[in-house]
Amino acid sequence: MKKTYLLDTNIVSEFVKERPDEQVIDFYNARRDLCAISAVTWQEIIRGITRMPEGKRKKTLLSFLSDLDSNMDVISYDKFASQICGEIQAAAEKDGKKVPFYDSQIAATAISNGMVLVTHNTSDFEQFKEKSFLRLEDWFTA
Repeated sequence: MKKTYLLDTNIVSEFVKERPDEQVIDFYNARRDLCAISAVTWQEIIRGITRMPEGKRKKTLLSFLSDLDSNMDVISYDKFASQICGEIQAAAEKDGKKVPFYDSQIAATAISNGMVLVTHNTSDFEQFKEKSFLRLEDWFTA
């Protein structure tokens, strides 16, 4: 089944919070088979967990990571996505605006795969939305 939704790191992190936003969880459960994450989000999760001190929380997150690895497709950041990313970064810079590096790669992955990017940080992706066909959803406010 083709994946429709590319989940940003802030959406994925909601899954392991003590009190996750119920609306986000409900939206995810209704679309579970249509969701994936980018390789960049995978990298951000690995980096965050690896930097943590040993302890109960890290063990919980390592277990979550194992479940995520088994149950969530990871979409590669490839040549087409990198071309889109570079072009939009350059266009934003011409306008005197900076775009966050990792968010640029995540947005370009969504664009290149025709996916909807699900994030709570929509402002981080405004330059991409203005300069491309990026579609955004915020499941916190939907």
